[in-house]
Amino acid sequence: MVVIGRQSSGKSTFMKVLCHCRWVEKNIMTHDNAIQKYTHNRLFWSELKQFHRIDEMYLQEDTVIEYNGDVINIKLSGRKQNAEINRKDGAWATRYNTKISYLPSERNLISAVRNINSTYKTDDRDVLFNFILEWNEFRRDFTKGKALSLSLTDKFKYYDDDGQDYIVLPNDKPITSFYASSGVQSIMPIDVISEKIMSVVGSVAKYSVDDLMKRMTELLDGNQHSAPPEELAERLETLRKNMKYESAQLFIEEPEQNLYPDAQRLLILNLVRRVKKAQEIESKPSMLVVTTPSPYVLSTMNVLIADAAAKAQKPNDARLDNVIDESTLMPVEAYAAYFINDEGLFGDIKDMEIPMLSGIDLDSVSDWVDDHIARLNGILYAD
Repeated sequence: MVVIGRQSSGKSTFMKVLCHCRWVEKNIMTHDNAIQKYTHNRLFWSELKQFHRIDEMYLQEDTVIEYNGDVINIKLSGRKQNAEINRKDGAWATRYNTKISYLPSERNLISAVRNINSTYKTDDRDVLFNFILEWNEFRRDFTKGKALSLSLTDKFKYYDDDGQDYIVLPNDKPITSFYASSGVQSIMPIDVISEKIMSVVGSVAKYSVDDLMKRMTELLDGNQHSAPPEELAERLETLRKNMKYESAQLFIEEPEQNLYPDAQRLLILNLVRRVKKAQEIESKPSMLVVTTPSPYVLSTMNVLIADAAAKAQKPNDARLDNVIDESTLMPVEAYAAYFINDEGLFGDIKDMEIPMLSGIDLDSVSDWVDDHIARLNGILYAD
């Protein structure tokens, strides 16, 4: 899903609310008592406000948040109310565990600020703190002997060496990320975290001993002797199932930040490849959501949609094999795009008849250029 719009149109706020709803749904799907927790003490709003750093004044008396998820519905009305959360009876049995990650626009800080771990301190766990935490966990898997190729036009690579980030230049010379260009600093965490987030699908989540004991306590309801053996076996099976990630969900603010147009194209293609790979491992829906004002991101998606439409129209035409990259081939239905107008209203810009995403609302600069040049030509060549 791509969400586009002008500055301060609400793109990031929408994505933060969506990410939080997905997070609450994940907790409810994997913890039996989570609905009770999130419908009391204004926890839904307080966690959203604190984690995603949303101002208290954002929520007004007439604000309504409605979320229609995979297995639950959420509704929050007004700034002083608790959220209403209801299970979907027909879908509740299909609940699953998912890995969720949010990459903020401030991601360059991990390279631009020395010793970011000690520099950035907060009493509460917020989105930036969590991003730094995930970065420190995931980067360890990319060593000098197992460097990750970055989504750039030249052959840049990344690896971690004892907590120090290195970028291998196209001439095979390594430099620390602190001295890398802003584009390299911006794309590095996207490639590293998206590669790791999507690769955990199908694997067992990591739990501390305390967390496992807490989950066992919840499972047994504090009185294991009261449950019949078959019910206890069913609960244990649910716990085992919930320990495995069956999907991954990644939210990225402005992935094109500081990137040359061709690098934007390569990044989107690699992100789609990773989502597709995760989707092929498990049947539960993995997801990528990005906010962007970039026409190049939209154009790249249009090519991918055109690939999907062509393959659907002529599935057995061997000529398409020389044009379409199978590793990025997803169905047309996998893509969605919305434009937020000046009034804050969402418009679906996916045209299923063509099919493609409309860039009319995005490229108003071209209209200005055409009009301006036409007026100049009218003066210069009128005679």
